[in-house]
Amino acid sequence: FPIPDFPIPDFPIPDFPIPDRFPDSPIPRSPTDSPIPRFPDSRFRKYASCVRSSFVAVMLLLFTPAAAWAQLPSQPIPLFVADIRGFYSGLGQDPITAADLGVLETDLPGRGFGFVGGVHVFVIRKARFALGVGGELILSHGKKQEDEDEVEDSPQLEPTTVHQRIQGLSGQLSLNFGDHDGWSYVTAGMGPMRFESYLGDDAPPERGPQKMTINMGGGGRWFAKPHLAFMFDVRFYLTRPQEPTVFYPSRGRYRMVVLSAGISIK
Repeated sequence: FPIPDFPIPDFPIPDFPIPDRFPDSPIPRSPTDSPIPRFPDSRFRKYASCVRSSFVAVMLLLFTPAAAWAQLPSQPIPLFVADIRGFYSGLGQDPITAADLGVLETDLPGRGFGFVGGVHVFVIRKARFALGVGGELILSHGKKQEDEDEVEDSPQLEPTTVHQRIQGLSGQLSLNFGDHDGWSYVTAGMGPMRFESYLGDDAPPERGPQKMTINMGGGGRWFAKPHLAFMFDVRFYLTRPQEPTVFYPSRGRYRMVVLSAGISIK
């Protein structure tokens, strides 16, 4: 088919004013201007090297630890552990003891400092469980001076210091849940314990009677170092009543709660 020859109109092109470039622009103003400034080769290579190094470091940080930890199996609880803990716990103010000593209940030291030391051996060790046996020693002592208002009517008398002290040794059976780096446990034990109360700074010449005492509780150990851990323990001691002796007063039944914290060594 023949293509019609349409006339093409001739539109005039408007002559818009072109603004001058910014004077501070690095783009050349004319072909005779200097080229666009570029970084020196040494600076550019140094910048590119820093970017590559940062990228590689981030990738290693994100992926390498996860892969490494995924390949490390959980190690069982170690064969043995030794503990030492300190506490400041209640000793009770028994009315029977106060009456035998001839003082008020409030004159008995209600709290005392002490420490617990123990050794535990884990005879059965599985992936996340261990059965442990061991022994613990507990020592505690508290003292309080008699209220001066009680002796103000008798100038010849001086306030008396009242002492209470605990000494005990017990065997322990524990169930432990965790791995080599930290675990929690529940424990129970029984052993002889002395709970003595007396007046004056000098202790009686004879030791107080011993009573088989049950204790139970739990706690946890966290090893921040390869062989050193922080630990805490909550323990209930079910003390038994005792009859008076020549040097020591009688005592009622008492449940003593000991919250202790310390270190463990494996």
